[in-house]
Amino acid sequence: MNYTQQTETVKPELNDIQGLIINGYTHPCSVHMLFKFDHQDFSLHAIKEFFRDLLPYLQSAEDWGALKPEIMLNIGLSAIGINIVKPELNVLNSSFPSTFKKGPWDPNNAQQSLGDYGDGAPSQWWNKKFNNKDVHCVVHVYAMNPTAQEKIVGIVNDAALKSNGAVTELKPLNSESGRLEQYLLVPSDYIHFRYRDSIDEPDLNQNSAGRDQQDLNNFLIGYSTLPNPIPGPLSGPEADFAKNGCYNAFRILYQDVEAFNDFLEKQSELIAPQIKNTKEYTAEWLAAKMCGRWRNGSPLVLSSDEPQHDTSKSTDFGYLKDDMQGLKCPFSAHTRVSNPRDEGVDAAGSDTVPRIIRRGMPYGPPMSVDPDADRGLIGLFLCGDLSSQFETLYGWINMNNFSNVFNPADNTPQDPLVANRIVPLPGNVDPDFTIPMADGNNIVVQGPLPQFVVTRGTAYFLLPSISALKEIALSEI
Repeated sequence: MNYTQQTETVKPELNDIQGLIINGYTHPCSVHMLFKFDHQDFSLHAIKEFFRDLLPYLQSAEDWGALKPEIMLNIGLSAIGINIVKPELNVLNSSFPSTFKKGPWDPNNAQQSLGDYGDGAPSQWWNKKFNNKDVHCVVHVYAMNPTAQEKIVGIVNDAALKSNGAVTELKPLNSESGRLEQYLLVPSDYIHFRYRDSIDEPDLNQNSAGRDQQDLNNFLIGYSTLPNPIPGPLSGPEADFAKNGCYNAFRILYQDVEAFNDFLEKQSELIAPQIKNTKEYTAEWLAAKMCGRWRNGSPLVLSSDEPQHDTSKSTDFGYLKDDMQGLKCPFSAHTRVSNPRDEGVDAAGSDTVPRIIRRGMPYGPPMSVDPDADRGLIGLFLCGDLSSQFETLYGWINMNNFSNVFNPADNTPQDPLVANRIVPLPGNVDPDFTIPMADGNNIVVQGPLPQFVVTRGTAYFLLPSISALKEIALSEI
């Protein structure tokens, strides 16, 4: 079937779609387990057994009713992983998107946008414990409490051990377990930089024929309509396999909390006299200007002077009418760059704002528990097209040149919170962070800005359909 020819509105098959794609899970416990598959043909039977053992816990997008499952999981496969478990697809020479096949470490494709340098370069990923191309599978496990988490992790671990080396768990962290485990911060919906997280997500419309960037058509494979035939693959056996799937840019981001706190401390002392306020208020004001929201979640466009409880989860606002001078929310603030809303986009090949679904959770203990520990964010960035959605947005984060609000005659600014800093910065990059002020005396935070976020690893996965995973598990060799 050629899915680009589909013209009718088709409701998504929730029973065949992995739940992670449609639903933002609120289970307090999660572990994200990475695996390598053995390439030998004789290992395929054992790998299929691994999948077979996990099937009873595989969660679909169907409504689970009043009670959440105590334990559940979802599964992603890299291009190499699919090639191993479905060799007949010949994925690496198929019509799967090039950026998926080449991986996020590729210097001529993904890294042109992701721009991971220095300690965050692909050669340093996973704490150098294994190679990027060894990451073939991720199993996202979720649980309602630590005891249930131990149970589901044990089930997955036993399934891998039973394979006798055909499936090997990869443990990237320098921690006791080595696994990417969600840390139960209090409050639970905050990250280590003390910002409220997971507020603004695309409002997925189940009308799959829609063309809006928030419509499910831009995330699910197999529902494409002309003249916008993405996501892909679009035809052939690989399209049949990928239907009802979604891509997942799985990214581990270390957060340098000490550097961030020191930065706020020093800069607030310099800026407080300029805004005629206390140093304590100024530190929170600067943190808000860098993010675009106060740390409680209030967007600056709606609550420009102080955080407010009533706006702490607000998403209904824009920039076109209320803030095209950046007096409330600076143009380079993280949330404005990652979703410029109605500001206007003037980027090559697109005049629309690409959207991604983000599932994020903190890993590692806070500074107060262990100041020397590794800590950061486990980020699952879901999209239908890795290049035009995820990589495009990351390119904007690294180089703010996508909108007319940025003067092309000036050096190009960066997202002050998340962007990767090239050392030394090239001459066309603005090392400073400028905060527009109503009196014209703009506040300029002198750079180069510190590297607050460092990439610890990235992998591109396909979250296949339930039926595709069952076919892998249950088919004969």
